Amino acid sequence: MNSEKQSAALNSIFAAAFLTAMKVVVGVLTGSLGIISEALHSVLDLLATVITFLAVRFSDKPADAQHHYGHGKMESFSALIETVLLLVTCVWIGYEAIDKLFFGKSVEMTGALWGALVMAVSIAVNSTRVVVLKRAAKKYGSQALEADALHFSSDIWSSAVVTGGLVCVWIGETFHIPALRYADPIAALGVAVLVIRVSLKLGRETIDVLLDTAPRGMKEMIEKELSAIPDVVQIESVRIRPSGAVKYIDLNIGVEALRDHKSVHWLVGEIKDRVTVLVPNSDIMVSTYPVEPLSPDDININRALENIVDQVPDCLNVHNVHVYELDGKKQVTAHIEVRENLTLNATHGLSHEIMGRLKSEIPCIDNVNLSFERAERALPSEEITAAAPDLVGSIKEAVDGISGDLDCHEIRLYRCGGKVTTFLHCGVREEFTVDKLELLSDNIKRRLKSAVSQLENVHIHFEPIEDE
Repeated sequence: MNSEKQSAALNSIFAAAFLTAMKVVVGVLTGSLGIISEALHSVLDLLATVITFLAVRFSDKPADAQHHYGHGKMESFSALIETVLLLVTCVWIGYEAIDKLFFGKSVEMTGALWGALVMAVSIAVNSTRVVVLKRAAKKYGSQALEADALHFSSDIWSSAVVTGGLVCVWIGETFHIPALRYADPIAALGVAVLVIRVSLKLGRETIDVLLDTAPRGMKEMIEKELSAIPDVVQIESVRIRPSGAVKYIDLNIGVEALRDHKSVHWLVGEIKDRVTVLVPNSDIMVSTYPVEPLSPDDININRALENIVDQVPDCLNVHNVHVYELDGKKQVTAHIEVRENLTLNATHGLSHEIMGRLKSEIPCIDNVNLSFERAERALPSEEITAAAPDLVGSIKEAVDGISGDLDCHEIRLYRCGGKVTTFLHCGVREEFTVDKLELLSDNIKRRLKSAVSQLENVHIHFEPIEDE
């Protein structure tokens, strides 16, 4: 384990132990319910710091023969125990405070000023701890240390409330104002309310982890990213289960049935890379299933939709086209990229325009559902063709190996955002129909992405070559 993380957690334990002992002694000597409540709170803080230390030390241990998903939930289980103890303590504090306020239990105490000084020391120590823990949490991405820092931030406020109560008691003793004697139990009630709020939040988050509740919005975010990958035909399911700081993600993805094993393997790698960028500390499992290719009628629908979108000035591209059949009628869904950030009224008008034109061209279509998204702006790129002759050679060799009737030339390479894109011209020595060129293009792209792992995108321009 990293020594700085361990040092931050251990120092937090020592500080909590010091504050606990100091508050217990001063609370008993002064009879302050506020300080005693803070002392009990500090006992739980000590427990929390020990839990954090153990979590930092053990929750990152890798999976083993008995714990296939690692040890991350040990932290959540310990946090649940801490939450229960916090709530029990708050019930006791509330009972004592109400007894003193409404049922005549003695509110006398001594040494209020000394108690206030002790709480001031507590605030200073906690402030130092928060700074150290936040620095270590940010540097190492430790959620356990970050949670510890947030917990002690709440301690600063609760200590400030108790300090205010003790100062009021001291003023009451000094200037003979009897009503201020009740400031201490009122401050204790304030601490109890604050601790209950922190406890309920911690308990809710802990139970969510123990029940494998997916983080809010994460599933939709992953589905949107997967939908942007052209080779992902369907998304059957996205399942997420958190365990400690790790998110376990299971994906079931539909791919074209005609794809070869290597190209599917490459696609799985791309999916994992993209999802890892969205959810950095994740363990991703991708399963695939075959999707039968489109029928000739469905291919015509796809092409007709592409032609219509090309003729609409505000639209840039169409993808994720799916055709469903129900009682002999076709249902079409698609995602359309637009050039500008259009309003809902504008996209609604585009939807009706495109749907009307598509249904007039292909009468068997019953319904069209379109989703609009803003096209990504062009990213700055650099040409690396001259600097990567080996990569150019690998691309030419892979394409030439597909068929002797292909002449691959004018290969250009560009790097954009860490990804490599290639543009290439392919001469064909015979008359190819559009259908055959489409199949040939898919074959070339699959072959290149399988043979050249660095490639992200492949763009092909076909041109005829006359036999001499």
